[in-house]
Amino acid sequence: MEQQIVQLLRDTQSSSAAPRRNAESLLRQLYTDPTFAPTLIAVATHQSIDLPTRQAALLFLKQFVQQVWSPQFEEFKGDMLVSVQDRAKLRQALLDLATDAHQERKIKSAASIVVSKIATADFPDEYPNLLPTLLHIINNGQDGQLHGALKVLQDLIDDCFNDDQFFNVANQIVESVFAVATSSRPTILRALAVSVFRSCFDMLEMVLEDHKTAVKSFAEETLNKWYPFFLATLNLPLPAIPVEQEESQNPVAEEYRGIVALKLQVAKVLMRVRS
Repeated sequence: MEQQIVQLLRDTQSSSAAPRRNAESLLRQLYTDPTFAPTLIAVATHQSIDLPTRQAALLFLKQFVQQVWSPQFEEFKGDMLVSVQDRAKLRQALLDLATDAHQERKIKSAASIVVSKIATADFPDEYPNLLPTLLHIINNGQDGQLHGALKVLQDLIDDCFNDDQFFNVANQIVESVFAVATSSRPTILRALAVSVFRSCFDMLEMVLEDHKTAVKSFAEETLNKWYPFFLATLNLPLPAIPVEQEESQNPVAEEYRGIVALKLQVAKVLMRVRS
């Protein structure tokens, strides 16, 4: 089946409408096959397959999830086609892919989107190990694992927590992302950690009306810890702007983009706090 799906995924990228629509229709006809979703993940994982096809596999998997995973999705077509056992296996395989240190960032980003989509339906009741797994990776993982873990964590905060769930884990989350933000990790990861911290503050604003005392205490304690880092980051000098030929896959250009992103995220947090 894998070769068949690979060819259909390539056809979905055709510039001609007819073969593209035909391939999409044939892929949808495979929804009821229990090997369909695992095969899409396998295609996305294989580094021997061209990158656009691997990305297409994850894009189609996201559509599959929206249409057959849970009635909570607006796109749901009426039938939950994935068994409980298969759901658990797919969640784990996708999270492994999203946090695979050896995968391309575009693949990890696409996989993290699917994980986040599933989490909006399954977290926390059917997916209780998601947050502990993410925090473990963020606290202990390799640099290459962190991007996907931080992206999923941010989506979890933005879309999945209710008030009580957030307050129960807020300190753990803030401590974990603070450790990344103030570490010697690549600056682009540190910037993403600050972005996750900003999502925490957005969540605090949403629950402020019902938890004024708790929010005020948490915010003051947290910001007192973060302010020295914010000040040091804003005072950090920018490296020289990389020349054009240095822009692609170059450590100098990567560091420049990372520092700019880090400064921007810090500025956004401070603007958020003062608004």
